[in-house]
Amino acid sequence: MNHPVFWAILLYLGWIFICIIPSEMPLVSMKYLLVRLWFIGVFFYLGYILFKSELRYFKIFLWCFILGLLVVVTISLIKHIGLGIFNEKAAHGTSAPFFIDHTSYGAAIAIILPFLVSLIVISKKIGRKIVLSGLTLFFTVALIFSYSRAAWLSVAVAIAVWVVWYIRIRFSILIAGFIVVVSLLISFQLEIGQWLSSNTTDSSGNLKEHLNSAINVSTDASNLERINRWSCATRMFSERPFFGWGPGTYMFYYAPFQRSYQKTIISTNFGTGGNAHSEYLGLLADSGVIAMLGYILILIFVFYRGFTLTRKIEDRNIRILLIGALLGIVTYAIHGFLNDFLDSDKIAAPFWGFIAFIVAMDIRFRNQTL
Repeated sequence: MNHPVFWAILLYLGWIFICIIPSEMPLVSMKYLLVRLWFIGVFFYLGYILFKSELRYFKIFLWCFILGLLVVVTISLIKHIGLGIFNEKAAHGTSAPFFIDHTSYGAAIAIILPFLVSLIVISKKIGRKIVLSGLTLFFTVALIFSYSRAAWLSVAVAIAVWVVWYIRIRFSILIAGFIVVVSLLISFQLEIGQWLSSNTTDSSGNLKEHLNSAINVSTDASNLERINRWSCATRMFSERPFFGWGPGTYMFYYAPFQRSYQKTIISTNFGTGGNAHSEYLGLLADSGVIAMLGYILILIFVFYRGFTLTRKIEDRNIRILLIGALLGIVTYAIHGFLNDFLDSDKIAAPFWGFIAFIVAMDIRFRNQTL
């Protein structure tokens, strides 16, 4: 209980519990909290106890998820090939009924890919390496044809984070680089805005065009609807910044906060089509600023303690598995800016399970590395 991740999770859950009292829909908020407690209780707390006692429990957990996902990916790709592998619209439903849409399907593949690579690295037998490499390639193909741009982006960022870790770029240099990038964005915001507005490439089966459509904020309905949902979340937050409207209530109350000039052909007033499309903004609207800070603190402590441990731990295999877990969490931390899937067991299982493994290894090897 003296680990900072434990306290950050308690803050996160505790504030959500408090926000049930002033919630507009207490029963909905109570259900929302129960789902979070179920996922965190099983995948994090129980996972932590098991993973800390024996590493083989983590490997069992990992392989159960990978093999289950492999079945889904195989079925989805077979269905997709039958409808046309380059049919982007078909990709939206081929993962059903296992995933609600192609974005959560892509997120699940993205979060497990770094771990598959780490398993290849630690494997000593050539045959095992070949099998794992084939599995990784298969999952990569599935990720590409999920047509989830958020999943593509999350994996790209995870690769960039690995490069930074591998070449040991100093934190001060990263901060300086971040300041330079932000300064350039501010200085050229007018030009950037004009460039983004000139992009009219819509989602399509052409992979290059589909990737280019990710920055189309002028005609792409999916991107524009995200902006609409995000704007609603910020307006809801501005009215109730401390307690929010109630955990899990965004979809029931965002409609009046829409503006006619931001509505799209897929906008609705009936709470359908997803939530805030952002883990961070969704928490802001539902449970206020403290809930969002609690979630961000979880990520900060996980990354700080996890990456610090990778520099000190002597066991090579565990160090590589830690990197796989950390990069898996990176994919969802990025994906969370564009979607919110922690209410889905398929995403909550690896997310909280990987955090449990990182915390378990941090506590287990703390004395060794001091």
